Amino acid sequence: MEVFGLPVHPLVVHAAVVLVPLASLGALAVVVSARARDRYGWLVVAFAVAAAGSAVVARLSGEALAQSLGVGRLVATHQMWGQLVPYPAVALALVLPAGLLIRTRATWAWWTAAALTVVAAVAGLVLVVLTGHSGATAVWGG
Repeated sequence: MEVFGLPVHPLVVHAAVVLVPLASLGALAVVVSARARDRYGWLVVAFAVAAAGSAVVARLSGEALAQSLGVGRLVATHQMWGQLVPYPAVALALVLPAGLLIRTRATWAWWTAAALTVVAAVAGLVLVVLTGHSGATAVWGG
């Protein structure tokens, strides 16, 4: 996968590296603060959807790049972590808007959505850090 002769993965991965943590931190703020929820809830949802999209595209383009270049031990570690990043990103993009829509209807449903949002946000943060670190090590050496 190339754009203007450049591999897509190094171009799109930067969107995932910025958007997944930004959406995750915003989601944590929305869960703990009613004021943030009311003011920024749907903006955070927009970032979460963009983060999920960029994480999926980064994974697909990374797989294509790995096939074209071959996979060494360091790249295999990066690939292992990178394959997991879309799961919490997509989960966050689904559960956060669900929580915002049901927050006034059922307390137990809001708390369930809030708990799932926290799990997805923390998992997204951790996986992006692990993936980014292993990718930087693979490219620049450790």
